[in-house]
Amino acid sequence: GTQAYFFPEPRLALGNWLGRRRLATSMIDLSDGLSSDLAHICEESRVGAVIHQEDLPMADRGDKALEFALHGGEDYELLFTAPAKAKIPPTAGGVKITRVGEVVRGQGIYLLQADGRRKALRARGWQHFGRNR
Repeated sequence: GTQAYFFPEPRLALGNWLGRRRLATSMIDLSDGLSSDLAHICEESRVGAVIHQEDLPMADRGDKALEFALHGGEDYELLFTAPAKAKIPPTAGGVKITRVGEVVRGQGIYLLQADGRRKALRARGWQHFGRNR
């Protein structure tokens, strides 16, 4: 909402909680947008990722909701990866945790759509020192 936009709350407690327990294998805030920030993790770690559309938290299911969920930024949520066997609780550090996809071998980011089809996903969030949108 508007409150979160003008007064963002970085997820410091969640980051500290994950760090103390050594659960996260990588972590980034989503200030540039999910597609862009996930691309940073994948490039640095030399892996790919599949985002599950049905698991993405969205304010509504309107025409632009998916686009905002994938490419909108400035919300300061944390994106982190963890081993598949890690016991990640539904909430930590006062924040609800949502599994939105999986890390895969190879390169590229894909969206697993609600109909089960996989679609290549290009990073379209904020690009520092580059063209935007």
